[in-house]
Amino acid sequence: MEQLDRPAPPADFNPLSEQGFKDPASICQRAREETPVFFFQPLGVWMVTRREDAEKVLSEWETFSSLANCPEVPEEFRGRFAPSVMADSIVAIDPPRHTEARIVIQRGFMKQKIDPLEPIIEARANDILDGLVGENSTDIMTNYCLELTTRTLMALYDLPSDARPLFEGIRDVSIKVLASAYEPMQEPEKSQVWDKYVSGYEYFYRLVETRRNSDAHDIISTMASQKDSRGNPALTTERIALHLVEIAFAGTDTTAQMMANAILFLDKHPEALAAAKADPALWSRVFEETVRRRPSAPFAGRVTTKEVEIRGVRIPAGSPVWVSLAAANTDPRHVGCPMDFDINRSSPQDHLAFTKGRHTCPGAPLARLQGATGLRVLFERLPTLRVVPDQPLNFAPMALLPVRLSLQVCW
Repeated sequence: MEQLDRPAPPADFNPLSEQGFKDPASICQRAREETPVFFFQPLGVWMVTRREDAEKVLSEWETFSSLANCPEVPEEFRGRFAPSVMADSIVAIDPPRHTEARIVIQRGFMKQKIDPLEPIIEARANDILDGLVGENSTDIMTNYCLELTTRTLMALYDLPSDARPLFEGIRDVSIKVLASAYEPMQEPEKSQVWDKYVSGYEYFYRLVETRRNSDAHDIISTMASQKDSRGNPALTTERIALHLVEIAFAGTDTTAQMMANAILFLDKHPEALAAAKADPALWSRVFEETVRRRPSAPFAGRVTTKEVEIRGVRIPAGSPVWVSLAAANTDPRHVGCPMDFDINRSSPQDHLAFTKGRHTCPGAPLARLQGATGLRVLFERLPTLRVVPDQPLNFAPMALLPVRLSLQVCW
């Protein structure tokens, strides 16, 4: 193939456009066929769009490192939160440090711990919907999807109810901190975001210290009480507190986004909704098809440790590379009728929504259970629910992980 020098994408590729927020996969279709590897100047990143290439980038960590995903801690917060702490972010470390953290985190999300939660999640969902009795419309994103995931994760952390404002603050600013590695914030937002982030870290630091020798089964105690082969704590208090901050967002917003996206897909595909209502076992397939067709995180970032060549395009060492998960999941070389919403696919989990390799999301079992259960209960209680037409899009304007802020529905 002819060597290309920083090929540019087609004009319709813009993750920050209205269409990019509405349907991230749709803006990648032409690019994936014409220029599957290209440089996107507005963000200063290389984009990879085909499934085969995406799997290579996500799996070969020695060539495509996660280390450059670490945002810079502002000077005024370094007395409370050292840059060395941020450098241990689970999305910004490679083995062996990533392996150490992953082993500890996974203990809190083991399938045998998560599966018994279904009736508890169902009860919480019903309690939230009880509060909507007498209403005929709501912002489902805020008042159900995010409410359910927040209640669940606070319970898994065993947090008191008065910690909710602080937890919500951590939840809401974490993605802005992570995205700032590529999308810088301006003042006064920058200081406000970092203050909430660091305050959350300090709160979890104190909790980890108090639960170091606990035999309780909450996530914080599980992580804090693990020991290495010499009987010492498996991870430092600093690292566990940081990972708890990260999970506060990853365990709430991404699943809430998935449920909102599923509601949108089902609104346009009443046959799929009717099938799931008739057979509750299909709700797990609704979940998988939703995240295949529209992953909550449309991109995953890496950085090259050496010069590499993909599809005849030479990418220099030290270059940021974003894998378009939305494009990879809808690659026609891998899946038939890729843009269709089809809950009857033969391999429903054959997608990259939770990425692949060593950075596969450890919270996937919880997301799958909570997403499917939350949707099932919602449509059992509000069977005529539909999306309010022609409402304006309401997203936090971030390309790495566009956060939907509201979704109006009625019934």
